[in-house]
Amino acid sequence: MKKTETNYERYLNTNSGRRLLEEHSLSEIGTWIIKGEDKNCDFGGSHHQPVLGYRTGKLEDVVAEGVEMSDFWEWGAGGSFELIEIEHVDNKKVKRIVELKQQRAELEKQLKDINKQLGE
Repeated sequence: MKKTETNYERYLNTNSGRRLLEEHSLSEIGTWIIKGEDKNCDFGGSHHQPVLGYRTGKLEDVVAEGVEMSDFWEWGAGGSFELIEIEHVDNKKVKRIVELKQQRAELEKQLKDINKQLGE
């Protein structure tokens, strides 16, 4: 009797699954975005991969859960998994960003004035 391939095994054997494993180890821990498969399998029209969720954990576990989600599979190739980095923002960081943007604007004005004096 032939063993039935699981969705997990099926995904790892797709082009997307192989590319994922070229960049990441199944033991890699991180925060992952799980996207469903683009419903438009041809080259015409608009394309969109719906976001199915975000998970933090070992890639192996995230893939095992993701391949069982509704809308992960549409026409056979499956969705995708992307490692994302979440950056913490606080008031101190926002204040520094505002200061740097103001400084940049002042420097751009100075540069414009210099270029005008140089006739450029």
